[in-house]
Amino acid sequence: MAKNRKRYAKAEQPKDDAKPDAGRYGEKKADQDDDDLHGTGLKQYERGFQKDRKNIDEAYFDLRFAAEDRYQWDDKAWADRTGQCRPILTVDKTRQFVRQVTGDMRQLRPAIKCVAADDDANEDVAEKILPGMMRYIENRSDAQAAYFAAADSQVTAGIGHWRVLTEYADADTFNQEIRIAPVEDGVAVVWDPDAILPTREDAMFCFVPVDMSRAAFEKRYPDKNADALTTVPEFFRSWYGDDHVRIAEYWYKKPAKRTLALMPNGAIQDLTDAKPEEIEQAKAQGGRVEQRDGFKVCRAVISASEMIEGPDDWPGRHIPIVPLLGEEIKIGREIVRRGVVRGLRGPQRLYNYAISTQAEVIALQPKAPWIGTKKMFQDFQDQWETANTTNWPYLEFTPDDRMPNAKPERSQPALASQGLQELLQVSTADMQQVTGIYPAALGAPSNEISGKAIQARQREGDTGTFNYIEAFGRSIRRTGQIILDLIPHVYDTERSIQIVGEDGKVALQKINQATISQQDGITPITLNDVTVGAYHLIVEMGPSFSTKREEARDGMQALMQSLGPQAVPLVADIYARQQDWPLADKLAKRFEMLLPPPIRAQEAQDSGEPPPPMPGPPPPSPEQQMQMQQAQQEHALNTARLQIDGQKLQVEMAKINAELRKAELDHHAAMAGHQVAAAAAQPDPRVDELQQAVGQLRDMVMHIAQAVAGPPPPEFQQHMPNAPQPDQPPPGGFFNSAPVAQ
Repeated sequence: MAKNRKRYAKAEQPKDDAKPDAGRYGEKKADQDDDDLHGTGLKQYERGFQKDRKNIDEAYFDLRFAAEDRYQWDDKAWADRTGQCRPILTVDKTRQFVRQVTGDMRQLRPAIKCVAADDDANEDVAEKILPGMMRYIENRSDAQAAYFAAADSQVTAGIGHWRVLTEYADADTFNQEIRIAPVEDGVAVVWDPDAILPTREDAMFCFVPVDMSRAAFEKRYPDKNADALTTVPEFFRSWYGDDHVRIAEYWYKKPAKRTLALMPNGAIQDLTDAKPEEIEQAKAQGGRVEQRDGFKVCRAVISASEMIEGPDDWPGRHIPIVPLLGEEIKIGREIVRRGVVRGLRGPQRLYNYAISTQAEVIALQPKAPWIGTKKMFQDFQDQWETANTTNWPYLEFTPDDRMPNAKPERSQPALASQGLQELLQVSTADMQQVTGIYPAALGAPSNEISGKAIQARQREGDTGTFNYIEAFGRSIRRTGQIILDLIPHVYDTERSIQIVGEDGKVALQKINQATISQQDGITPITLNDVTVGAYHLIVEMGPSFSTKREEARDGMQALMQSLGPQAVPLVADIYARQQDWPLADKLAKRFEMLLPPPIRAQEAQDSGEPPPPMPGPPPPSPEQQMQMQQAQQEHALNTARLQIDGQKLQVEMAKINAELRKAELDHHAAMAGHQVAAAAAQPDPRVDELQQAVGQLRDMVMHIAQAVAGPPPPEFQQHMPNAPQPDQPPPGGFFNSAPVAQ
């Protein structure tokens, strides 16, 4: 069944007398007495804090253990060694294990993808607009800093937090933006103790405590009291002191009725904030309108004594605080939460003790002296007394007659304790076994030689700490859910926004653009409407885009080598785009011209561009060029031969015409000689034979002339009774449109 995400409530606009952060959390709704809400909030905070107090205390100690040398020693051992002036050495190996896990997380670039979940959702919005908006929000917010600050706290202490908020894009605009921001003290956040989901999305309340100096509190809230009242439980008297004040951002869900309409097509419309005429319109369309129990998220700021801000209605349906949890172990109703440092406390203290004792043992041993008789040193006493501090080129001594072959010699130097040395090795091995991170994963050389073998060994260490990365991906997905729920409220008008592609390129895109359908030219439609439709989120945890590009480049190179030269034109343009060269894009465009026409047409269709023009015939190969040259030479030779033959025929025709003319003259002369009767009875047969020969020669010359130079000469045509017209081709010939001179 489809679900409509259309929101009818608009984002709050600032008023003339509003304070700078007005509109950030919505309009204040005084539907509950402040005193009652304040008392309820204190009770809920105490209940949640008492449930998680042990984990909070241990988390703070883990942070101190990783940050300060003092906490890497037992209190009694530190006091004893300090009082006795004994060596206290701290070789912090804890941080390298923490950095190994957080370093892997920093190399990841989570990719949030959207999938259309109902009929109102748009595929283009799901594939391009929404993921691009989320990447833009992350870039604008410097979300990586918030993510990794929480990740450091998660891996070290077992828990971290970041948050999602809304703000105006600038002081002179009404447009709002979404921001991902860090939580200053991620350990102090208190959740509903009845929440069981890892993302705490089922929690009914959440507190984000903030400690500030008394001077800062009085400046920000001049009309508020920083001290707790006598009616406040003793537990909250630690919220204030002479130099500090604690306030808490109080997020809670209150029951609210939701109006839903089931439409005839199966879609569900949320009409909670709709106008009465819109509800009546839904009923008129055949929708079944019902009220359902739901929740509304609210925000307030409280101190130990009173309400400081709010309550305000939050436009979204989720508490915009995102937890990042480490390893959780549930023991009945009790939850033990821990990070990497918790298991390193013992081995790290053991290592510090062993290295300090080793240094102490060596320091207490006497320095290696020179051994000899008194007579050997008495003459050169100043040299021997400064032998350990002055670099003498040689040392002189006086031989002792009682020991003729003896000379001063060094005694054996101080030796380290073998037991302490083994203890150092044991404590280091314990750290590796506790965390599951071994030397190869930390970069130490091993027996592996090939790059694949080294990466496989490093991945073995990553497997032991993958639960932290998996929790990181879950929290990123929760962040995407909160942002996706806020987008219809914040970006609810027609505007131009920036979207960021997966490759990091920024583009300007219009959303919620009202226009007319191109199909009928009448129906109004909205392009890139981000206020309607339901979408599901998918988070892909993988390497950064640059790392993916390097892997793709290596894979395509191996593919081209395996397929051979014939496959290079098919992937050359894509391979060029993966390069980091300055002119890689220009080179890729040139390689596109080598693609086969069907592939170019499909690429243009996928990108929405007009189809490319049909390419001309391919250039001839060297063999074809040689054949063409030979054919041209033969054609030229044949043409020359025909021209010579035609000239010969013309000469013969001229001779025949001369004989024919002579025969005609003889005939006329005979007739003039009064031989009419005899000539009429017996005509001269040569005349007929010559006329036939001349006609045949004319036909042959005409065909030869047409084959060589087009239409026959005019002098041939005027003697031909059946000659074709100038604009008609001869029988078996080709049409020549060139005009014929008459």
